[in-house]
Amino acid sequence: MIIKPLTAHTVALLLACQILSAQESISARWKPLDNLATKAVASPDIPGGSVCVVENGKVLFNQAYGVTDPKSTRRWEKNSPVQIASMTKSITSTLVAVLVGEGKLAFDDPISKYIPEYGRLKMRKSGAEVRSPTIAECLSHTSGFPGGTMGRLPDSSPIRTSDQAGVATSIAKQGLTAKPGTKYAYTFRGFAAVARCVEVVTGKRFPEILEEKLLKPLGMSSTTFQPNLELLKRHPRYAKRIASLDDEKISDFLEKKKRESKRFVNVGGGLISTPNDLVKFYRLHSLRGKIGDKRLIPEKAIAKLYEKQPSTRGYGLGFNLFGNAVVGHGGASGTIGAVDLKNDRVVVILTQAGSTAARPLTRRGMKLAREILAK
Repeated sequence: MIIKPLTAHTVALLLACQILSAQESISARWKPLDNLATKAVASPDIPGGSVCVVENGKVLFNQAYGVTDPKSTRRWEKNSPVQIASMTKSITSTLVAVLVGEGKLAFDDPISKYIPEYGRLKMRKSGAEVRSPTIAECLSHTSGFPGGTMGRLPDSSPIRTSDQAGVATSIAKQGLTAKPGTKYAYTFRGFAAVARCVEVVTGKRFPEILEEKLLKPLGMSSTTFQPNLELLKRHPRYAKRIASLDDEKISDFLEKKKRESKRFVNVGGGLISTPNDLVKFYRLHSLRGKIGDKRLIPEKAIAKLYEKQPSTRGYGLGFNLFGNAVVGHGGASGTIGAVDLKNDRVVVILTQAGSTAARPLTRRGMKLAREILAK
């Protein structure tokens, strides 16, 4: 029997079959998640969204579903930039960990060390003097400040019209509703205070130091408080509006956004980001503060972010603790991200449907993705 050598065409065909087989295997594994997402965006409550799953740096699942809004035919893209809302908190606390590693801040520092007004805090009801909350207490929602988000503030609130320093001062003057460290109350206020501390010790505005110390080293080029025109053209909430404006109105719109971000940025909920950027961010955590061979954050400093804080049910510093070494955060815009610190697994699910409406995709999708990864 004569065995003829394989031709180049045959070899290529065999390789193609092997690749196709592998793709079909992965597709079969992730089909339940694909089905869940497809069904979720069939609802008018969730026009569209994206789901990305990464393990050990390898993309296992990365799909986009639906459209940018119910009245549009524009497809949602795999890497569409979105308002990540409170997922921003994890990024802010990570920047603080960078500065802790550099010796510029300490998690146990009282806010009053950097903002004098916090040395004269009083309880709202009794008027009794009370100590300043620490940076850690502010990042864990146990500062003693009243709960609430910026979106619920009246237009007349000085917090809506002040700069970063003015906002921090206004918050101090409003007083506390609980003694620091004794009660969990989800609020933007503690994060705003910490943001001002960051500015005081670095001498730079928060967006600038965030870019320098965290976003640029990680290559998170589409994560910002101040999106440019190209980013807005891809943003589900802004793309349609931008397309309807002439050049002059676009320029005015961008200038207004720029003025707003120069005055104040919401470090607890104001960032725009993409799935690709968020995967880079979460992998910094699964790699315990390293980027490749370079250490960005000391392991002791970054590990502090995942420690359950006193008076919380399961919250660290800017991170929800989901159990089994899985940490992350959701956002009111209908977003969620999580990282399995032990197994280097990342899941990012983004919509702009609002947290309640998005749950069929965000919460159920996260649960299913983790179940599939565990098999």
